Formats: sequence, C-alpha cells, structure tokens
Amino acid sequence: MASSSRRLKKELTDIQSSDSRTFCCVEFDENNLLHWTGLLVPDKEPYNKGAFKVAIDFPVEYPFKPPKITFLTKIYHPNVDEKGQVCLPIISPDNWKPATKTEQVMNALLGLITEPEPDHPLRADLAEEFTKDRKKFNKTAEDYTKKYAVKRPDGWFETRHKIMDREQSMTVLVTGGTGLVGRSIEKIITTEEARPNETWIFVGRNDCDLTDIEATRKLFMKCRPSHVIHLAAMQINDNVLMACNEFDVVKCISCLSTCVFPDKTTYPIDETMVHNGPPHSSNFGYSYAKRMIDVLNRGYAQEFGRKYTSVIPCNVFGPHDNYNLKDGHVIPALIHKTYIAKHEGTPLEVFGSGTPLRQFIYSLDLARLFIWVARSYEEIDPIILSVGEEDEVSIMDAVHAVVRAFDFKGEIVHDKTKADGQYKKTASNAKLRKYLPNFKFTP
Repeated sequence: MASSSRRLKKELTDIQSSDSRTFCCVEFDENNLLHWTGLLVPDKEPYNKGAFKVAIDFPVEYPFKPPKITFLTKIYHPNVDEKGQVCLPIISPDNWKPATKTEQVMNALLGLITEPEPDHPLRADLAEEFTKDRKKFNKTAEDYTKKYAVKRPDGWFETRHKIMDREQSMTVLVTGGTGLVGRSIEKIITTEEARPNETWIFVGRNDCDLTDIEATRKLFMKCRPSHVIHLAAMQINDNVLMACNEFDVVKCISCLSTCVFPDKTTYPIDETMVHNGPPHSSNFGYSYAKRMIDVLNRGYAQEFGRKYTSVIPCNVFGPHDNYNLKDGHVIPALIHKTYIAKHEGTPLEVFGSGTPLRQFIYSLDLARLFIWVARSYEEIDPIILSVGEEDEVSIMDAVHAVVRAFDFKGEIVHDKTKADGQYKKTASNAKLRKYLPNFKFTP
C-alpha cells in the first residue's frame, strides 16, 4: 500500500501540474488515494458539448495490477455500457504494464471516445448504428451529451487555447528526408509554405541509422519533434513509432502506397478497404509490411491515445527521383530509357504490354499535401493522396508523354516476357476532396 500511495501521489502531482487537456478537476480523499474522480473533456464532435465524470479505482496492488475505469456520466458510445463500464485495452490484464501512467490511460480513453471501436463493442446496437448511419449516431450522441454531460470546467476555453498556441509551435522531423518526397517537402517549405512558428528537420540514412533503436532514441532526444513525417524504409517502422510514443510526439504521419489494397476488389478503392483481402502477389510481403503501419497506428491510438496516422499516395514522380534502371519506378525509368534510346539511336524498350492503368502524382503536389496533413488532418484513419479517377492513364499513355517531351522519333518495342503486374489500382480521392475541394494538381 505504501508503494502504491507514493506512486499515486506522484501521478496526481504530474497530472495537476501538466495542464492536461484530457483529464482535469481530479478529486480524491487524502485517506484513500485508491479512488479518484475527474472530468474527461473531449474536444471533438459529437462529445465536445460537455464533460464526462469518470471514476478511477486503483487496486491495492497498483501499479502491478491495472486500475478500473467507470463513467459516472451517461454517454452514448458503443464501447461504454449502460453501467458506465468501458473496455479499454491498455488496462486489460493481458496488456497492462506497471510502467503505464494514469495520464497515458486517460489519453487512451480519450482516443477511444473520439475514435469508437465498433468491431469490439459493449453495446452492439450502437456499434451497428455507428457503422451503418454515422450521421444519425452523431446526432443522437450530441443530443445525449447536451442532456446528460456536466458543464465543461470554467476557464477551459482559455486554457485550451493556451495549449493550442503551444501546440501550434511545431518541430517537424522528416525521416527519409533526402529521398524524392522528402526533398520535395523541403523545397515547398523553403519556397512556398514557410511559417515562423515551425522548425523542419530533414534526416537521411547518413544522419541516423533508424534500424538501431538507441540511435533512433538519440535522434528524437536531440530534435525533440512535436510532429514526425515518416518516409524512411519499412523495416524501421517499429523503432520510429516507439520513439514517437516515448518522446510524446503529437502527430506521426507514415507513408503507405496503393499496393496495400486487395488484389481482388471493386473500384475505385478507398481508405476503408485496406484490410479487405490479400494484396497482389507481386508486392505481397511489402504490402503486408505497409499495412502493419495502419495496425500500429490504431494500436497506439487505442492504448495510448496517440494521433498517429498514415497517407496513401498513388505513383509519385518528380525532381530527385530514382532514375536507376534496375529499381526505378515507372516514370523515372521511362525517362532514363528514352534518354538512352535517343542518345544511342536504339529502340525504346517498354516492359510488358503497356495496358495496365495507373494514377500519377507530381512530387511537389504530394509535398504540399503532406504539409497540410501535418498541420490540419486529425484522423487516425489513413487518407489517400491521389489525383482523381478521371486522371488515370495507361502505361503506354505515360510512354507517349515521355516520348513527346524528348521528341523521340525512334521505334518503341515491348518486352512481353516482363510481367504487367496488377492491371489497375484505381483509387478514389473523394475523402481528400471533402477536405480540400479546390486543391489543384499539376497537369
């Protein structure tokens, strides 16, 4: 009991001195530190019209056994039952870690409240409504909040805005910062989008070995980023996300690709379809590794209340691309091949039939969208960053565009021993357009 009391006193002090926007107005009995009550204050619809009183009961064995959380205020939510009980993975006996702090638990609770988990409900009826009729669910949840929630704390608006001002001072760490997308972001930041309250740090493989967890921690300790744009190779995902969590990074944006989507699917594909079936065999391992980033993001949101997300761009091309003929992507490889064919007077060889369809995004356009995501996108769910379905072209369309640019007059031949790969990956940018209806892509 003595050790748990010391731990709880320390945690109380930390919460009370942190200006927490998650859990405030903590009340407790000096003679019984094992029972707390406080207010959970969501800042997103449909729960932002009030505050919710929550009880935390710590076992005598704390921190070696997890606390129990109960909503004392009624809330319309698929993961909270009529008695106020909530199923929160971070405090389940299987997941509990003694090092986990109460503030982390409350961050995870806020994450669950603002991003419900309909696949693991305590109220199946609300989960079904949330899934099938989100508009109706949000309206009922908002009405419920107005009726039953308690008043938000006095001064919350001013306190929240002070916190927002602090958050708006951003230090953005870009991993893979010397690659195609990283250098494009750096160009846009330095020429178009610079803001005085932002610091952008671009690191490449020569700056830090991100496969080494200790080197990764030292980088985060040195830079102390508030935001991370993670563009580096997939084998370092665990290290980067672990460091983001350890160093309290506000937002991490990882980069997936359209190869994560199922091979057998309907078109256009959208963000809800990532895990709906196995990917194309040509990218099987890579695709599953990229999908795991989305799984990790959801895990960090659920367990720690983190705001880690991902973007899914279509095929990227632009300045500083990889023009290596062995592993370059479609556009840079075609540019290099066409240059050689014109310079040497040889036929231009195109792999496969040329019939597969692809969407292409200019790297500077993608850079502008990455910067918008870092500043403004608040969802855990991924978002597709792509030109529209109407801008999809065949590989031969791309070939002819490059040929015209080079004024190449020679013969074009097809090496049909090379596989075409997936025929199409037509992606919808409808979600992006809801946020940015007037964004103009480079033609």
